[in-house]
Amino acid sequence: MLSRGVARPRFTASKAFGSQSLQSSVRRAWVRALPMILLVGLVLHIANRPGLAAMVGDGHLIVSRVIIAGNQRVEEEAIRVQLRMRAGAAYDPATVDADVRALYKMGFFDNVQADLSQQGGAEQADQFILTYQVTERPQIKTVELEGNKKIDKEELENALKIRPHTILDPIKVRHGIEEARKLYEAKGYLDAKITYTAVPLGNNEVTMKLLVDEGKIIRIDEIIFEGARKIPPSTLRKVMQTKEKWIFSFITGAGTLDRDVLKTDVERLTAYYYDQGYIDVRIDEPVIERKGDGLFVTIKIDEGDIYKVGKVDIAGDLVADIDGARKDLSLISGETFRTSKLREDINKLTEFYGDRGYAFVNVAPETQGTPGEKVISVTYKVSMGPAVTFNKIEITGNVKTRDKVIRRELAVQEQQLFSGSGLRRSQEKLRRLGFFEDVNLTTRKAEGEDRLDLLVDVKEGSTGTFSAGAGISSGESFLFNVRLSEINLFGRGQRLVLNTDIGSLRRQIQLTFTEPHFLDTELSLGVDAFNWQLIFDQFTRAGTGGSIRTLYPFSALGWNKLWGFSLEDTRVGLEYHIEDVTIKNVASGASVSILEAEGTSVVSSIIPRLYRDTRNHPFDPTGGSLQDFSLEVAGIGGNARYIKPEVRLRSYFPFYKSPTLGTFVFAPGLTFGYGLGYGGQTDLPLFERYFPGGINSVRGFKVRSLGPLEQLFNSRGQSLGFDEIGGSQQLIFNEEVIFPIVESLGLKGVVFFDAGNAFANGIEFSELRPTTGGGIRWLSPIGPLRIELGFPLNSRPGDQTSTVSFSFGGPP
Repeated sequence: MLSRGVARPRFTASKAFGSQSLQSSVRRAWVRALPMILLVGLVLHIANRPGLAAMVGDGHLIVSRVIIAGNQRVEEEAIRVQLRMRAGAAYDPATVDADVRALYKMGFFDNVQADLSQQGGAEQADQFILTYQVTERPQIKTVELEGNKKIDKEELENALKIRPHTILDPIKVRHGIEEARKLYEAKGYLDAKITYTAVPLGNNEVTMKLLVDEGKIIRIDEIIFEGARKIPPSTLRKVMQTKEKWIFSFITGAGTLDRDVLKTDVERLTAYYYDQGYIDVRIDEPVIERKGDGLFVTIKIDEGDIYKVGKVDIAGDLVADIDGARKDLSLISGETFRTSKLREDINKLTEFYGDRGYAFVNVAPETQGTPGEKVISVTYKVSMGPAVTFNKIEITGNVKTRDKVIRRELAVQEQQLFSGSGLRRSQEKLRRLGFFEDVNLTTRKAEGEDRLDLLVDVKEGSTGTFSAGAGISSGESFLFNVRLSEINLFGRGQRLVLNTDIGSLRRQIQLTFTEPHFLDTELSLGVDAFNWQLIFDQFTRAGTGGSIRTLYPFSALGWNKLWGFSLEDTRVGLEYHIEDVTIKNVASGASVSILEAEGTSVVSSIIPRLYRDTRNHPFDPTGGSLQDFSLEVAGIGGNARYIKPEVRLRSYFPFYKSPTLGTFVFAPGLTFGYGLGYGGQTDLPLFERYFPGGINSVRGFKVRSLGPLEQLFNSRGQSLGFDEIGGSQQLIFNEEVIFPIVESLGLKGVVFFDAGNAFANGIEFSELRPTTGGGIRWLSPIGPLRIELGFPLNSRPGDQTSTVSFSFGGPP
């Protein structure tokens, strides 16, 4: 037999030879001649064997057949394709040895041997057979996993990659176990061990049993910075993604050691030092020490000295108004040299030249240190290339939306100079419409070096919705809602909404139509018609009316900035509002203020408005802001006379993006209103007053329960309690942190701090009611769900608190 790596043919030859008894002298002669006689006989024997004669004559054996033996599950053809030895080829030990190695590499066999044998019989004496004898590894029938608690079975199996109905390969098993250990290590289980046993089942099959011993979680107790004297360690720890353990590590995962993340943290620290002016900083590879059940990470830092900014200049291809770009540079001579400001300047200059048509501008910073001084001078070398013009704009992907609806949102036009900021703004405006799932703007070369085509590719989403449902809330016992909306009516970009809410305490029917580009201009025109009713404890207020409203962008007037403040997303408008309002169903024991307000009034008012919206999404924003300023003046006809300025502010600041969860957002907000009566009226009419409280106002208090109260007395002068009569002024703060739970499903959590109230005679900050709490929000397929818990921090006697606020099935 030939073992792996040895391929030598094996032959057996024997010959009988006899002699008669002779005299001793003759016997001695024959003995001396015997070797020669045997040699001659062997030569004659070989001469009569053509195959062996060929072997001796030219040194080659011809393999007549190649046989595969021992395989049960592995197809013979799958084995043969690995072999280089073929029938009819000359036998080569090196080739056979390579074949043996190739078969081992398949991972299917425990043993492989090659055997060369000669076929028996006189007629086949020159036939040689090469046999590859294989011993198959067993097949895995089932996989059993035990002991895993911290990592679910599916995730662990994906790391192990040990599957039923595959061949058991010890090398792959060891590799899978190592990957699974890395998975445990990334979660802090550094002592995790995984062992396996192959249990024979017969028919060359086994059950793979994997036993997991997870051990204790080992977290980072402390991150030590050696040599950090000029920047506090607390600041450096904030730069790192690797964190020390703390009381809530079991929730946040802080303190888990991930060596790849730690390696990236060194780069983050280096970049941070650069940005603080420490250009000579050197940071060594972190040293990790384990002491007991904790880890200690030591990072050695040689900070060096702070560098200042020397001379800052722009050179190369300069345009006429380059002085404007110079004034806008972030790096200023004499200040600390910061790499972040260097990048800002490059982006500013690139956009500056790009907005002047130079699409292929290249800005290369050249830095030079002053010998003996910690000063770096910077020269931005500009190579602007040719000025580029947009040749044509091609729009694709729109089936319903008309081309002109898309074109009018573009901040660039055909035959205009290239503008990088214009492209960016065009994409933002198209996404903000809410018509498209995706928007891509790309350019391609047109005829000539100075011309580009703009390709606008959109993927349309659903723009029409119909929903009908029932819901409940903590403010009302039930709520029925029917909503029909189309935000891209007939593909013209028009918006039509019919909304009906019928609840135990309110009824509202509203029809709204908006034309965002009236007569193909930048003027937005909207029309509203409504009927509503709201039931209070002591009275009911109701109204029927309509309004017509307009908005016009400042940019269309040529005003893009005001005192350095961008006006690109700012609109100014005017609304006319007319409404027939009734106070009815007044309880007999109601307060004097409510009794005096009973009856019908006509409100005819104009409302100038200043509106700015930079939110990155109309329904679920994670960035941008909203500002809405209005001033309602009633008394343009009708019998209600009042002035009511209102402010609504909301901003969205993404402050952390988790690679697994999603974006965390800080969202502060403010609502302010200050109403005054005139023409014989001092306060706002009852139907226009503010009644804060509830899930959409100050959480932790009952809906419409805050604000001024008026005491009730019976005929004997005894107190019967208080009535809410509303306030003429209102101030509400809503500060929220919104965090994802399952971002892909629209499930999010929120923690909040509210403070607010309504007032009769001006804002009194000491009377604001602060609350705090948290909750969950889910934009479900059948409507939005909110469950929030609010806890008043200094409620007063008479306040009506409500810890749980929830709503489901109502409009967003």
